[in-house]
Amino acid sequence: MEIEENFEIIYREFRLKLYKNIFKVLGEREGSLTATEFFSVEVIYLLGSPTVSEFADCLNISSSLAAYKVRSLMEKGYLVKVPTEDKRSFRLNVTEKFMKYYHEEDSYGSFIFKMLSESLSEEELKTTDELFAKFVKTIEENRKNG
Repeated sequence: MEIEENFEIIYREFRLKLYKNIFKVLGEREGSLTATEFFSVEVIYLLGSPTVSEFADCLNISSSLAAYKVRSLMEKGYLVKVPTEDKRSFRLNVTEKFMKYYHEEDSYGSFIFKMLSESLSEEELKTTDELFAKFVKTIEENRKNG
């Protein structure tokens, strides 16, 4: 079975499309965010309101480097700190400025879904959805187990 080779081809193509889109976005707003800053704020967005510690752990960077990146992104208006209910710590949230930058309505996931919708039958889409659901379940279980 060639599933691993086929998956690698698909994964590489998705990554190339993603990077092309990111650099297009960065080019449209020159001087606003560097590629590293874009990736950092996107990780924070994808983590869904992490603490600085969770952000650092996710990227396997020191807490001081994570704090530096967060401070820079806050100064540029892409992040805000939101206190937790007990007010002893805070979580990071992206701002509307980042969401405008991010073009979520024109997201990479939409690109993938459009590609699948155009090339698969309804039955194949249903089967693909079932496979994706299994992937999501596995990802969620792995995330819970560290």
